[in-house]
Amino acid sequence: MRIKIILLLLCLQGSAFAQRAILLKDATIIDGDGSVKPYQGSVFIKDGIIKAVFKGESGKADAGAELIDCKGKFIVPGLIDAHVHLGTGNLDDWKKASLTRDSIAENLLRHGITTVRDMAGYAPFLAEYKTAVTSGKIPGPDIFYAAQFAGPSYFEMIARGSKDRKGQGTTAWYRAISNKKEVKQAIMEAKKAGVTGIKIYASLSRELIAEITREAHKQGLMAWAHGAIFPSKPIDVALAGVNSMSHANDLVFEQLKGDTIEIGRAWAQLYKGLKADTAILDRLLLAMKERNIYLDATVFHAENNKMVNAAIITRRANQLGVKIVSGTDWIYPTKNEDVALMQEVKLLASKCGMNSLEVIQCATLNGAQVTGLNDRGVIRSGKRADLLVLRQDPLNDVEHLFHPEIVFKRGIM
Repeated sequence: MRIKIILLLLCLQGSAFAQRAILLKDATIIDGDGSVKPYQGSVFIKDGIIKAVFKGESGKADAGAELIDCKGKFIVPGLIDAHVHLGTGNLDDWKKASLTRDSIAENLLRHGITTVRDMAGYAPFLAEYKTAVTSGKIPGPDIFYAAQFAGPSYFEMIARGSKDRKGQGTTAWYRAISNKKEVKQAIMEAKKAGVTGIKIYASLSRELIAEITREAHKQGLMAWAHGAIFPSKPIDVALAGVNSMSHANDLVFEQLKGDTIEIGRAWAQLYKGLKADTAILDRLLLAMKERNIYLDATVFHAENNKMVNAAIITRRANQLGVKIVSGTDWIYPTKNEDVALMQEVKLLASKCGMNSLEVIQCATLNGAQVTGLNDRGVIRSGKRADLLVLRQDPLNDVEHLFHPEIVFKRGIM
């Protein structure tokens, strides 16, 4: 069955379409918060907002509201991919690149992904997409993107390897940081470029990681980091108090001896078969839990690169109470094909010891929180009406999340 995509866009606020009210009646509601048991109920939507959630058969709506019978169906929050890259490809042909990006975005939405966190790319390209989605020019998930900060040596390496990326390290969205004095101005410029967070990436000391994190938070931005930022160790990243650490597989480098780690030696050890030792890694994972740092595990990415530690570490992180988000760091198809996020959540369920409610929370509420968003991710009164109506129970198989009958994004059009 062709998926019905229902969009309410900001530009339509106050119009006749925006005033339409809908009652989704008699569904099984899976809230997005894994601690809330699924229940039978109804959801009343108006002006793109969830106006009320009713338990049992008592659902009521404004006179004239459209009624959609959802008996036997399931309602979940819109999905969030917390690690994409929509603006890192070849942009020489801007029009062609934009068409590819927009086709990917429509496919994401078709599969129920209503929000993405883009972990650094060419900011003007991403800003153009954000404007197009907000204005209703194209269908696609909302996007919140990062500026990438790294040490000068990283950008010098990139420049040597690719003529197309020369000059990186000097823009607001790809910035080389040499010392603490540069941080405040760099973050101010990144904020002007429209970013939601700073991605703390590579070749930075523990002191600079801490300073970037502190200043990002001071200026109202999120601080998102790689799990290992050579020569700093993962524990240095956690102690800085970042909001998330990406790539569970990278946390294994905490096991290497010494206060710092050299990147070549670290990867050589990994390829020689360095295995995760949870007895050593527990200190790091507990530090993440204590500071409410989310693990952006990217298990699917790791499995595809034959990195076996990601699933082991993610399983242990979940056991210890570290919050997990579902991100892919993977190339998305432009057509109606299976999407990478489906593979990620299936691995969280099959290899990381999570039950279906926990997996759904990773892909909804946790994804919203790690992005700094309080207006979505759960089915509650006052939240955005980013919702999926499913024919089949995702608690039996999380793959059902990605075959929605209806996708609501900010209500209905």
